[in-house]
Amino acid sequence: MPNYLIGYVDAEKNNGHEDPMLSEFTYGDLKTNGGKLLGLKKGDILFFHKSIYDKRFITAYYYVEEVDLVRNLMNDPFISKKFNNPHLKKHENQLDDNETIVFGNPIRSKILDKPLEITPILLNQLSKKANLNPKLTPLAAISSALRTWKELSDEDVRLLLRLINENEKSGRLSNTTLSSEEVFQILERDIEKLIAGNPKILGEGLILEKQQYIFSDDSRLDLLLHDKKNDCRVVVEIKKGKIGREAKQQIKHYMKMCQKELGYSNIKGIIVCAGILPYFESELLDARKENIFVKTFGWKFHINN
Repeated sequence: MPNYLIGYVDAEKNNGHEDPMLSEFTYGDLKTNGGKLLGLKKGDILFFHKSIYDKRFITAYYYVEEVDLVRNLMNDPFISKKFNNPHLKKHENQLDDNETIVFGNPIRSKILDKPLEITPILLNQLSKKANLNPKLTPLAAISSALRTWKELSDEDVRLLLRLINENEKSGRLSNTTLSSEEVFQILERDIEKLIAGNPKILGEGLILEKQQYIFSDDSRLDLLLHDKKNDCRVVVEIKKGKIGREAKQQIKHYMKMCQKELGYSNIKGIIVCAGILPYFESELLDARKENIFVKTFGWKFHINN
């Protein structure tokens, strides 16, 4: 089975041409690459990569569901109404003979929460080694080596899927230093993953008990920690921005549900956030009387060599 590692450019840097269209898991190409796409079968995998600042990352992958020539689909009303890939919007007289469209399986395909960096070490683990030019910068050397599509063996695919899974489990905050741009990309789930992997940052002796636990009313808590020393459960709610009264009400609800459905009596709440909105400072600081505490996070300035 052919599988490929395919480079792409963001639409704003490519005259507005968005392809792959990750929001609908489609990808089109023509000429030689169109012929390669036409040779794909259901179950083959395409990995997509692009430059982000000064590095190269895999950002998504498609499990191929269907492949066809664009001209065969132009009169299909279901396709034309549902999909917006630019190749499907061309007039018939604009099409290349090999202009092909791939539809990824929407269940198995994925846009990565945390892109996987393509490093020389990763490339050397693949069955077909990359020839990196030592005279170029790391980004230029990797981009040059991946200018044409890289064919992947089934073993390569298993390696990449394993690395992607491990990378996403660790979250973005596993790196010791983030660039200014990466800081703005941090999500609540990145902070959640960091705390889940190292609960002691919220207090000595804490261990993870539950993550993304769903109660009977469909409400979902971020983290539940166990403080064995004090025989206490700690409900953790994470907010990327500054908080107000709603965050307090939300964590109080989770604490009550832990008591009602999980049978815990000694429960503490911690809200991890960027800060407290000015109008609610007194109210949230007074919440300590209800065993609810606020912990804020920040970013450390660092000069790279």
